[in-house]
Amino acid sequence: MEDISFQHVFSRVYSYLCEAGVEMTSERCRQMLQLIDDAMAEVGEDEGGHRLLKNVMDRLPDYFAIPEALIPVVAPPLNRGSIGYRGHG
Repeated sequence: MEDISFQHVFSRVYSYLCEAGVEMTSERCRQMLQLIDDAMAEVGEDEGGHRLLKNVMDRLPDYFAIPEALIPVVAPPLNRGSIGYRGHG
C-alpha cells in the first residue's frame, strides 16, 4: 500500500475540521500543526503517514472541541387520528 505524505495528513485533518464546523483561524491552524507535531513525535518519522494520520485523529478531541452533529428527524412524529369514518350503530 502506498504511504501518505505529511501534506496529505495536513490536508485531511484541515478538511475534517472545516467540515465539522470548526472555524480555522490562524491560532487554530497553529494548534493543528502542534497536534501533528506531537503525534509525529510519538509515532516517529519513519513509521509512515497512515500511522501518523491515525494517531492525529485519535488525539483530535484533546486539541479541538468538535461541534456535535445535529441530525434532523426523518419524518414528523406519528399521531393517531381519525380518517373520517363514522361509527356503525
